[in-house]
Amino acid sequence: MLSARDRLTNYSKISPKRVNFVGIQQSHTVACAGYGQMPVRTGYEQVIAHRTSDLFALTAKSAGKVTQISEAGIIVEYENGETKGYEIGRRFGHAAGLIIPHSVVTDMKVGQKFKEGDLICYNEGFFEKDILNPNNVVWKAGILVKTALMESTATLEDSSAISAKVAKLLTTNTTKIKDIIVNFDQSVHRLVKVGTSVESEDILCIIEDAITANAELFDESSLDTLRILSSQAPQAKVKGVIERIEVYYHGDKQDMSESLKALTNASDAKLGKRNKEIGKKAFTGAVDTDFRVEGDSLALDTADIRIYITSEVDAGMGDKGVFCNQMKTIFGEIFENKITSESGKEIDAIFGYESINARIVNSPIIMGTTATLLDVIGKQAVAIYKGK
Repeated sequence: MLSARDRLTNYSKISPKRVNFVGIQQSHTVACAGYGQMPVRTGYEQVIAHRTSDLFALTAKSAGKVTQISEAGIIVEYENGETKGYEIGRRFGHAAGLIIPHSVVTDMKVGQKFKEGDLICYNEGFFEKDILNPNNVVWKAGILVKTALMESTATLEDSSAISAKVAKLLTTNTTKIKDIIVNFDQSVHRLVKVGTSVESEDILCIIEDAITANAELFDESSLDTLRILSSQAPQAKVKGVIERIEVYYHGDKQDMSESLKALTNASDAKLGKRNKEIGKKAFTGAVDTDFRVEGDSLALDTADIRIYITSEVDAGMGDKGVFCNQMKTIFGEIFENKITSESGKEIDAIFGYESINARIVNSPIIMGTTATLLDVIGKQAVAIYKGK
């Protein structure tokens, strides 16, 4: 019996005691912009979509049809009469203190019938349509990089160097949640809109305290002045795009200021709509003391305006990566200059050959030469097809 980890691994020349590292490294992988399906496969890449959770891919457990598709969800009815909803669109995952945004998509249409095993939805950060079988998806294992195996200062202690082009291909998205705590008697003005691009010093909203809010002492000019007061004008603290705004509150909405109540009602409507679209019971942002913000309970008669800001982050010095199956490395250099081999091939990464031998892992040589050979064969096949 082989585990899913083992079935994804090219076992040629891999020490058994090193096989466990494959699963360890894969469990910490995040989706990157340049990921794609690999030419060298074991075949199990096509099976993963049938064995994972609906955050990554979902296949039908029996025959049925699609009854509803919306921005937030897809609802299907199975042949036994069971109706099931699944969340699609933007979803947020949590891993090792990071918040990772996921994009789950579906190619199905309302009324479309499906059979057992058919793909319902998939995470486009980790899967894409299989070139050899367009009705299925295949796991996107990473990127192909022309790598020079050599010893240099860049490869000390298993470190490596990558080009700026590879750093861009390894761009990933991360989400920062900005929690803004507001008392019920405070007013909120000029809250940013979903889809707005913000810089780190941009103001997310203006908070007006109870006395001035009731007296309506602030005109437009005064509100502009408040932008310099960080306590009354919280900043984004990160560059990115506003993806979602939610309001969670502890207390009766009737005790809120008019502006805060309007924001809360709008948030409750969106929360309820999102859950109905995936076939779940609608709920609001009403919470109790069990709801915590950075470890502290949300006090009575206070609200938490939760803003999701998503940023694109290129790979940089100090980031961790994995060559082939399990050779973890730290990028010690991002080189801008063009490096080529004697034959004129552009080199996009430098890794130590000693790092491979020391780990008793020789499969990278087989995988690298095979991928190069397949690339050459593919180009020749295209040339023949075009009559060149």
